[in-house]
Amino acid sequence: MRRLLLPMLLLSAAAWGGSLDDCMRSAGTMPEVGGCLQQRHAQAESRLAATEARVAREMAELDQITAGRYAAARSHRQARQAFARYRERQCRWVAASYASGNGAEQARLACQTDLDEQRLQALLAHSAQETSP
Repeated sequence: MRRLLLPMLLLSAAAWGGSLDDCMRSAGTMPEVGGCLQQRHAQAESRLAATEARVAREMAELDQITAGRYAAARSHRQARQAFARYRERQCRWVAASYASGNGAEQARLACQTDLDEQRLQALLAHSAQETSP
């Protein structure tokens, strides 16, 4: 059983990939990888910001309809703030784990992009409709 554990973990990590792996596969040089990450990061941030704003409006409307009984807008705001703190700390740690290596900034951008995309998917799962890119 132990002999199978490591290969299974490696396969699952490779299957997940993430934005850094995607950019490394599609770009030929490290500067191109950096450009790919910056573009994906900007797109993810923009799409997440638009979706967060829409969800905030929806939660404010829900609070109006329910006379604020569920504090949906406040709960969403707190969740958004907690996510932002988590994202900052998590990605700072990821960059630090590179011990000032050349890939630290790329790892930080990839971390932020991946977490933004995960947050976006979570929001979309709980909201009325997807915001167009």
